[in-house]
Amino acid sequence: MLVPQAFYSTRGTPLSAYHRTKELTQYGHTVDILTYPIGAEPPDLDVKVYRSRGPHFWRAIKQGPSVRKIWFDGLFFLNAAYRISGSKYDLIYAHEEGAFMARLLKPFFKVPYIYDMHSSLPLQIEEWNFSKSKIVKGLFSWVEKVTVTGAKAIVAISPAVADVARSLSATKPIVTIVNKFELGATPSGESITKLRSELGIEQGNKIVCYTGSFVALQALDLLVQAVPRVLEKVPTCKFVLVGGQQNEIQQLTNLTHTYGVKDAVILIPSRPQQEMPVFMASSDVLVSSRVRGINPPGKLFAYLASGKPVVATDVLVHNQILDNQCAFLTPATSEGLADGLITALTNKVAADRICDGAKALLHDKFSTQARKAAFDELIALAI
Repeated sequence: MLVPQAFYSTRGTPLSAYHRTKELTQYGHTVDILTYPIGAEPPDLDVKVYRSRGPHFWRAIKQGPSVRKIWFDGLFFLNAAYRISGSKYDLIYAHEEGAFMARLLKPFFKVPYIYDMHSSLPLQIEEWNFSKSKIVKGLFSWVEKVTVTGAKAIVAISPAVADVARSLSATKPIVTIVNKFELGATPSGESITKLRSELGIEQGNKIVCYTGSFVALQALDLLVQAVPRVLEKVPTCKFVLVGGQQNEIQQLTNLTHTYGVKDAVILIPSRPQQEMPVFMASSDVLVSSRVRGINPPGKLFAYLASGKPVVATDVLVHNQILDNQCAFLTPATSEGLADGLITALTNKVAADRICDGAKALLHDKFSTQARKAAFDELIALAI
């Protein structure tokens, strides 16, 4: 498995790769991982993890495209060639640009590859403000097309990503496997009480919770802008946002001062994934404010499984999975988001209906049995 990311970390592609590996090993496959030299050791994962060698110079890398990432990828490609040349692998399972590397190596080593497609490469260039050059965007469009056409099969993490892959190759097998992560046992009442106490939140106060990265793409500024309107109707409500890096936390802290809501917003650095269930269980409403993209946040499925009502902006990144039966979908404005949060916090009948709808969606479309069938289909297509 090629994971050109800081692995392990509790965000985006690295988290997806971690859970893909866990599932593949549970289904009886043997997996080796090649990844960057940075990142934590993956918990509860009995596989070989090889870290690319070479003069990397840096011990950290930001999310999204960057010049630094190009250097990391060059070294990663050389390490991938070395590992594949010295081992007899049946299949390469490659994430993001790792699949393009597998495409370049394929003529030399004759190993087929699966492309786990998390988004559209040219769209990422635009969303992450990497470059406005038409030449750069055209290059990434070409890379994406040759990567898709050269793969034995495509894993799409959402229906919209599958549509992009289909537009590039009408005949290529595509299996949609969403980023649905199992987070473990339901937290105890004692752990919930302890967390609320640590956060300084009184038992009667409502909590709106966000978990995940704090990168600009998540539009947490929109969520902060919604807070004053929510507080007009639910004055004691607290907003708990978990998952930021220090510079991101500082930026949002400054924003809370601007909108006069510093005391209502609690910003928490990135925490281990296994701690997320207690944050969700301690909350009254879960929120995702993202407004751009085609790759749904992996947290959506943990949100749906939490038994708490979900509020999300009514845009493609969410509504390709969610509808008004399983979530409060709102206009992608601070006012719309605030009104959705107010309804979820104050209308118990509507909130209970949404929770029932979320449970039904997970049972009908995203069950464990359906995921195993999808993986079985994928491996049969690829080997």
